[in-house]
Amino acid sequence: MQIPKSLTRAAMEGHGLLGVLFGAVVYILCLTGSILVLVDQITIWERPGAPAIAHLSDSEIAAISVRALAKAQAAGVAHDIYMKMPTDELPRMTVAGYDEKGNHREWNVDAAGKLLPHVGTPWLEFMQRLHFNLTLPGAIGRYIVGMFGTILLASIVTGLLAHRRIIKDAFRMRWGGSRRLTNADLHNRVGVWALPFHLIVALTGSLLGLAGLIIIILAMVAYKGDRERATASLFGPQAVVDARAAPPPDIARMLRDIQMRAPGANVTQLAIEHAGTLGQQVRVMVAAPRHLARNEAFLFSADGHLKWRAGLTDGNAGMRIYGMITPLHYGTYGGVALKIIYALLGMGLTLIVATGGNVWLARRREQGRAVPRLERLWVALVWGQPLVIVTVALLTLLGPAPTTLSYWMLTAVCWGAAMVHRSLSTTTTSFRWALGGMIILTLLLHAALRASAHPIVMLMDIGIIIVIVSSMIMGVRSSKADRGTGAMKNIPKRFVRTSPHKNGG
Repeated sequence: MQIPKSLTRAAMEGHGLLGVLFGAVVYILCLTGSILVLVDQITIWERPGAPAIAHLSDSEIAAISVRALAKAQAAGVAHDIYMKMPTDELPRMTVAGYDEKGNHREWNVDAAGKLLPHVGTPWLEFMQRLHFNLTLPGAIGRYIVGMFGTILLASIVTGLLAHRRIIKDAFRMRWGGSRRLTNADLHNRVGVWALPFHLIVALTGSLLGLAGLIIIILAMVAYKGDRERATASLFGPQAVVDARAAPPPDIARMLRDIQMRAPGANVTQLAIEHAGTLGQQVRVMVAAPRHLARNEAFLFSADGHLKWRAGLTDGNAGMRIYGMITPLHYGTYGGVALKIIYALLGMGLTLIVATGGNVWLARRREQGRAVPRLERLWVALVWGQPLVIVTVALLTLLGPAPTTLSYWMLTAVCWGAAMVHRSLSTTTTSFRWALGGMIILTLLLHAALRASAHPIVMLMDIGIIIVIVSSMIMGVRSSKADRGTGAMKNIPKRFVRTSPHKNGG
């Protein structure tokens, strides 16, 4: 595949510029996204002792919804009630109640259907805030994340155009030579091998982040500026504002209706909007395992009559595509095995961002335009961000912690440490050892405090510790070998003894 040289140069310049200007945020989004793919497994890991519930019948769901409404009303958070049902991967049920200002309370549901105080997952919730909106308040954070998804997509396209021998070099790796060439090969090869995944994740991430802006544009183009109609086309009609008191909605009738329309469908989520008022309505999500959308949505009036069906599985092309965006981004359409593949591919994308920065900085150094401070700050990003994230996890194990504040303070400490170190190799080594040690310490503490009564979680902790320790030992041996090789490479040729046969005797 031959690309004109002028286009290659322009694409390379654009690719490098995008990477340098926006690489730090893209790296954080790729790193956190790779971890959050395993959200169900992380939930169990963080709180292995939380109440578990394997399966719920429709009658049990209806009964719990009545108790949830009463509990939320007593707590003053009954404007909207959300119920998330247990699944095979996450056998837990949670209920959340919100008031009109957005204040909320949460509860766990045990196997007997009782609502218990919520067992929080502060580290996971922090990670979600960091990935979804960079810990920024309101919709602005999501819009920024969406824009960076678009930037990532542009970087992938320009990188593709910049590689003139993309097919010929698909399996070319130069190990053991120049570090810049090794990084360049990793950057290019991983980028090519997983190109479809990278394009899908970047595109869907951009669409999810910019959904609010897309609805505004949709309203302007298709509905003459009527944002309410545009929103209703995707999410169904909004609940009527009528604050007069009303009895609980007839959930049992709604679930019977769904069984008639989709026999055997399992409820995944249920929301009562404007709960306990005459204007209330109920939104029910059911699993659709034979469809990429994975879910279908139904909207009922309080008396159990169907008001709207989303058509995520059998509607028009637009709704079907809309229904596919979230499963494609999070890898929820193929079980645990696919999630693991998504996590590995996501780490590959994170590696691409890291090596891209390494290559750009190394090229500047070779050209005599080195930027030592930026090199050390890049190391503080690549190795410091995992270190900060693990440290925040450790803090949440020790007790209640201000996760967002801790994250930004620790990030600042990493940047400061990188500026203090004058040697790039010393900075890199320090961060690597600190990361390995912090992971081991966190897992040991987790095993002692939370996993002792849960053998599978305990084995997971021990297994990861073994992998980390083995990697650190291999790293030490590799460093010693590199130092030995490097010492020989630095000896001037006139001091290297050559074979007497080659010198003529």
